[in-house]
Amino acid sequence: MNSPFSYDYISSKENFISRKAEFELIQKHAKYSTNLLIHSKRRMGKTTLIKNFSDKYKNDYTCIYVDIFDITSKEDFAILLLNALSNSSKNNLKQSIKKFTELFKRVRVEPTINPKTLEYSLKPIVATLSFEQMMEDFFIAINELSKSEKIIIAIDEFQQIVNITDVKLDAMLRKNIQERQNISYIFLGSKRHLLTSLFEYKAPLYEMATHFELQALSLDDIYDYSKNHLSITKDLCEYIYNISDKETKIIQHILHILYISNQKITIQSIDDAITEIVNSKDGSYKLLFDTLNNNQKLALKIVGHYKQNFFVSEILLKFNIKKQTLQSSINALFKKELIDKIDDRYFIPDRTLELWIERMM
Repeated sequence: MNSPFSYDYISSKENFISRKAEFELIQKHAKYSTNLLIHSKRRMGKTTLIKNFSDKYKNDYTCIYVDIFDITSKEDFAILLLNALSNSSKNNLKQSIKKFTELFKRVRVEPTINPKTLEYSLKPIVATLSFEQMMEDFFIAINELSKSEKIIIAIDEFQQIVNITDVKLDAMLRKNIQERQNISYIFLGSKRHLLTSLFEYKAPLYEMATHFELQALSLDDIYDYSKNHLSITKDLCEYIYNISDKETKIIQHILHILYISNQKITIQSIDDAITEIVNSKDGSYKLLFDTLNNNQKLALKIVGHYKQNFFVSEILLKFNIKKQTLQSSINALFKKELIDKIDDRYFIPDRTLELWIERMM
């Protein structure tokens, strides 16, 4: 039996909280083969959004989804693209092998079986190929495929290409994006500053995609879904919404704990659920905290507690830290991606970590 609140796996259509406006936006871009950049902080539901869209419109588009979060080389990038393409076919295994054998120039495909799901898939064989040969095969194949099918290429955690420095992946993509037909690229990412640098003025991908910031689910949508599975008031749902800072994952996690507890929902039971979540991360957060020097630890506490206007004399004196030292430590935390900033407000992108830090004050 599955919980209707999927906090640690991708929501299926049965427990997907409506994103009607976002679906309409993606559909518009896919229909006219234009490109879209979807960004937000982590744990807001970008991956769930694109995967549920792909499932709903699987008869209208061939969706090639690739998550490049853990790439460490240009070869990793090429192999992930080829693997995603090889497994995008709606045909049976035999037909798929024939299809991609004809589409690829050098890459071979062979069937493999997932030991966990026992499902068959295709594996591209690329051991003897160079990065350039793999990428050429990928683009030749999708361009040929696009003559008969409308294609969506969704690249998740797109900002990770910044870490590949021995080739300009953005410039390579630009060339092929410009020459596409019936292909819509959807770039998804969570590291706003890195993403911005990829699409800023004079960057290869400048003006190559429409920017869209994925907003938090609305309180009304969350309440409408939750009340079908829980005996909960809108006021209590709003309390969860606010204390979670609208972050989808922790909202779902709190609701999951309340669902399996099968007890009356109160402010206290919600606070207990939050405590359970924060305590479950205590060990990993302590390890993370110990990697920081003393000034960085202090800066993280200050950011987590005050959020803004903390360079004033009163706060600097309270924590016995100089303005220059605090600024330097905050810059270091930015580089470690432990904090972020929108307008004049600082925040810790991981809301659970932020709650853990707040409890240290």
